[in-house]
Amino acid sequence: MSTVDRNFELRQLLKAYRKGLISDEIFEEQLRDLESGESGETSPSSAPTPPARQWHSQGKLFSSEQSLLRHFLDELRAGESFGGEIFQRWQEVASHPGLRGTLRAISGREAMHGRILAARLREIGGTETACLPASFAEATQARLASTRISDVEKLREVLSRLPNAEAATAPLREVIDQIEDDLESRLLLELIVADEASTIDCLHRCAVLMGIAEAAPADETP
Repeated sequence: MSTVDRNFELRQLLKAYRKGLISDEIFEEQLRDLESGESGETSPSSAPTPPARQWHSQGKLFSSEQSLLRHFLDELRAGESFGGEIFQRWQEVASHPGLRGTLRAISGREAMHGRILAARLREIGGTETACLPASFAEATQARLASTRISDVEKLREVLSRLPNAEAATAPLREVIDQIEDDLESRLLLELIVADEASTIDCLHRCAVLMGIAEAAPADETP
């Protein structure tokens, strides 16, 4: 590799690292590769080193399946635990009986996900460090736990963020598709995907029950 090419790759590597697109492990690994190339050009007979595999989640890169899972399980744990808390707060002030029952079931399931994810995270050597941005958590709690905002308005707002199960579970399925070794974590995430799809379906059913959405047409059989 020429000096010009090497300098260009180094600049690109630093740019990706500063933007948080690659982890510390990948940055150090690729930096070592560049530095080893500075000691001299490889001979024509030397076989090129194949690029190291990278794992990814929502734009972030990881050097191993386990580093991906430690990051993702922690992020998901934080979100699910918050979901358990906030849906419970909403359930406590909800006026529609059908919605209250739905929120009670959802809050219990989200809280359970948080506990199971925390346990699995510890089993694979991770630690619970992730948390939602305080501004988001406080704003969400202020709205969903409010007695001055109607259930209809709250439900419309939540469903605007969760239009369908496919979009909502895309980050989970992105990670699941990359898991080859840790089957325990893979199956756990697959079950959570099914639960999340059920949650979204139940909320949409509540919207129909409360008269703020139309029921989906039944499938036509030939």
